Amino acid sequence: MASILGNMFGATTDKSADETLAFNSMVGAAGLATAYLAATLEATTPEVRRLFGEYVTQSVIGHEAVTELCIKRGWVKPYEAPVKQLQTSYQSSQTVLGTGAQQ
Repeated sequence: MASILGNMFGATTDKSADETLAFNSMVGAAGLATAYLAATLEATTPEVRRLFGEYVTQSVIGHEAVTELCIKRGWVKPYEAPVKQLQTSYQSSQTVLGTGAQQ
């Protein structure tokens, strides 16, 4: 199974399957929290607001756990200089878009 995931994710980018899945999980958890927050703000019934509010909290906790994993593994470096962070993000986006090899 590890070689299948490695082949699927590792062949398209320089990143490991773990890193790719972690970043996708971070994006998914952020989107989920945003959707639940919007639902919480729109709900008129106090019980429904509380239920959605609890889901927001769970989503944020999940996002925090994945973020901590990414920091621990060195995939995200929140204390790097902002210019270096932008360069890293730009290079990653060029790799994903397939234009990094042309430069």
